[in-house]
Amino acid sequence: MAITVDHRGDLFPSTERTWIADRLERGSAREVHAHLMSAYSGPLSGYVSATSFRDLGSPADLVAGFFASRLSQGGWLRAWQESGLRLRRWLMNGLLLYCHEQVAARARDNRIALRPSAELDAGGDLDDAVRVFERVWARGVIEQATARARELCDTAGQGRHWELFMRHHVGQQPYSVLAPEFGVSEQQAAGMVRTASIKLRRALLEILVRDGAPDAALDDEIAELLRAMNRP
Repeated sequence: MAITVDHRGDLFPSTERTWIADRLERGSAREVHAHLMSAYSGPLSGYVSATSFRDLGSPADLVAGFFASRLSQGGWLRAWQESGLRLRRWLMNGLLLYCHEQVAARARDNRIALRPSAELDAGGDLDDAVRVFERVWARGVIEQATARARELCDTAGQGRHWELFMRHHVGQQPYSVLAPEFGVSEQQAAGMVRTASIKLRRALLEILVRDGAPDAALDDEIAELLRAMNRP
């Protein structure tokens, strides 16, 4: 699916760029926590499952334990904001540190037999884990953005715009076939698809900005997102 529409004036308000900070300031940490766990639990589970830390337990349990540990620390998200790191990189680093902590704690308790440092396997192991994370995360972002864009279209009374968009881009049907069926000209059909494309782009940008993507790099971020989604 090619997302090439570029309408800077149709972007979300500037307050969206500080989504997490705004909610923390308003005392809505629970909303932030729910967002993080919903958006990142799957990618982080894939990430840890591609490392030797999978021997510690199920990836889902490790990720749940990681979030429970870190999100209970009042300054943890503030530290991310001050770090300058992308949110997903901060989470990956944090999960690895958490896993190291679990190894140390279990070794002290003599509960499991692991290599003393539980280092990652051969050099490519961590790179493979990052690729797994990026692929799962990218697919999740596309799914979230698609659902959000459809919601935006429905709210605006443009459900047919979204249906046209899906059938043209996903179903690969030409305007010459779709236009008569929808009772519009080919030019009108193209305009309706463009409107839906703008909403999908907006939804993608909202998610990428929450992850910490700089404004100047958003187009590159979308391109990399689509590449990551298609990697094996």
